[in-house]
Amino acid sequence: MRKAEKLLISSIKAYKNGRILKAKVFQGLLRILFGCDIMYTSNIHKSIELVHNGLGCVFHPGVVIGPGCRVYQNVTLGGNGKLVDGKPTNKGGPRLEKNVTVFAGACVLGPVTIGEGSIVGANAVVTRDVPPNSIAVGSPAVIKPKKHEYNFGN
Repeated sequence: MRKAEKLLISSIKAYKNGRILKAKVFQGLLRILFGCDIMYTSNIHKSIELVHNGLGCVFHPGVVIGPGCRVYQNVTLGGNGKLVDGKPTNKGGPRLEKNVTVFAGACVLGPVTIGEGSIVGANAVVTRDVPPNSIAVGSPAVIKPKKHEYNFGN
């Protein structure tokens, strides 16, 4: 487990145990040391792998990340900030199911679900759900079925 992952999991654990100040300190260290903004209110499984220590990552406070996920540098998992009839409709952050990989520079925006075993390609912009075992690439993302299994050095 990398240092950023340890700080993130410690921050979330402190928050869940009612130790808000401690959670904020861990979150601040995460921001200062690794340049990533990940709130302790996020629901992130302890097996997350922040490749390159999460450098430049920004996650919505309501993001949900399942077990076995890998997130590379400069990834945004954020809200969509849409206005409908002049009122904000941001209903939460993205949900990454089990064993999802999000490559460098990708943006997953809005309350979308990335299905189990899927891949979000580098610099992709995803604004709709991705089915399980798919690949999302491009801006806006084009979703294709995953035809092969990939090994990312596990």
